[in-house]
Amino acid sequence: MRMGMIVLVAAGVAGCMPSTTRVSAPSSPSAVQPVSPGAKRISYDGSGGYILPDGAVVAADPSGGFTLPNGARVNPDGRGGVVLPNGARCAPDGARGYICP
Repeated sequence: MRMGMIVLVAAGVAGCMPSTTRVSAPSSPSAVQPVSPGAKRISYDGSGGYILPDGAVVAADPSGGFTLPNGARVNPDGRGGVVLPNGARCAPDGARGYICP
């Protein structure tokens, strides 16, 4: 009986000890990039369009760009991003969308 109590206490204490082996998950290259303060995200909506920072939804076109609600064209930059009508480049976010300055 006494030996059983010792085993139970030892097992309980061992379960409370922190593990010295740490396993970290590898980062996925396709993980969505965080947006820094002041940046805006153009998100892919999963059905062939993009959700703009103001909530408007626009259709993607075969060239990889899209047309804004005001008629201005957003063109692909050839490096996975797009160029806004004001000349600013939006970088790919890893989830088929873009992060813009």
